[in-house]
Amino acid sequence: MTFSQKRFMANSHKNHTQSLLSTAKNLARETCADMILLVADSDVSHTDVLKLNTTCQVLIVTREKHFLKGVEEKGVQRLTYDYRLGNDTHFEQLRQCVIRGMENGYIRRDTRLVCLSHMLASRGVDAITMMDTSIGFDIYDSAKISAIAGDLPLKVVKTTLDLSIDIGKEGREGEPVGTLFVIGDSKRVLHHSRSMTFDPFRGYSDKEKNICNPDVHEGVKEVSLMDGAFIIREDGVILSGGRYISASARGLTLPKGLGARHVAAAAITKTTRAIALAISESTGTVRVFKQGKIVLQINTHRWHIGQDQR
Repeated sequence: MTFSQKRFMANSHKNHTQSLLSTAKNLARETCADMILLVADSDVSHTDVLKLNTTCQVLIVTREKHFLKGVEEKGVQRLTYDYRLGNDTHFEQLRQCVIRGMENGYIRRDTRLVCLSHMLASRGVDAITMMDTSIGFDIYDSAKISAIAGDLPLKVVKTTLDLSIDIGKEGREGEPVGTLFVIGDSKRVLHHSRSMTFDPFRGYSDKEKNICNPDVHEGVKEVSLMDGAFIIREDGVILSGGRYISASARGLTLPKGLGARHVAAAAITKTTRAIALAISESTGTVRVFKQGKIVLQINTHRWHIGQDQR
């Protein structure tokens, strides 16, 4: 390739980026967007970003520590995040950037986003996407998860929720798995439950069986193949696994089709101050219970669909 050809391609790419920046600004204005999300590492200037920010709030997500550094002083928000995710699709990479923005408090639920990102090009931006965080982003709404957690440590609840979603999506060794996590008010929960078999967590230190310890997660997934519930103390320590919940189900009202695991989750949270996370064996759906009611439902899109929801 000659020098003139390289120069032509560089100018063409620059013009393309400028055209998309202009289009994003107009689109944000016409759709009354709440935020412009810019996912980029190069070929966008401070001036470009400040122009966008006159239309609505701009959040930059970048892998480069020094890219557009200093724009924060002019009211632009900026987040450094390594969004390279192996073989994931462009949309999933973009979704992960939105999630990171929500988890860091930059993006609220019910936010309409105009997203600028690079799909094919290695520099600048070459794609525009509209996203709305009111759909499919409940789990990443920090305010909602905090409200569900109440007095429980947010990290314990969030970690257990993430692990529940993993189990719902993946099952175990290709087989669908359903299980139940009960967090908090552990003394009363233990009083209203009994062991169904040997306790797989007996004899381990608190650190070795804390749900917030990533080294524990594979073991938890293995134990989830057993029937029964995991009882988790307020600080994240798994006190017991394979427990049968014996709390009274009197007066409970649940949607039709939910089986014994969900009844147990509703019963124990109505009887105690605990919260419970039930994973459906047939669909992988995760439901969070508090005070006997479903307060959050997450569809994990597992490929396997069974006949019932145990």
